[in-house]
Amino acid sequence: MLVALAMPMCAHAALGEAPFTSGASAAVDARVASYQATQTAQSYRIFAIALNNGTVVREFVDTAGRVFALRWSGPDLPDMGMLLGSYLPVFKASVQAAKQAGKRGGPVVVQSGGLTLVSTGAMGAFQGYAYLDALSPPGVDMQALLK
Repeated sequence: MLVALAMPMCAHAALGEAPFTSGASAAVDARVASYQATQTAQSYRIFAIALNNGTVVREFVDTAGRVFALRWSGPDLPDMGMLLGSYLPVFKASVQAAKQAGKRGGPVVVQSGGLTLVSTGAMGAFQGYAYLDALSPPGVDMQALLK
């Protein structure tokens, strides 16, 4: 509880911004079933957010209080705008470019504008992760962290 109180208040968690906090936004709270600090490492903290749709989002937060990575899994995709914040246009542009190139279905892979994102799955079983290279704490293996 003290960890949650010490975190900055924000409307939503988004890459490069502060993590989710309970009570910061009625719109976000309506989608969230629970918030929980799950683990602390030397250079980051992990928070688990259970969404009302059954999807769980894990936030990886650096010592400056910024979300540097996200991982999700569950029956529905999370709201990508809520997760990606200012990086949503990078995501949308990559998806649009893939569609224009004739790609339909399969994993969504984005490596652009400092954002790395992979989203896979089908209805009822989605999973993925996103991270910002520039905010990754030194010495943290992002591929191992996000497995």
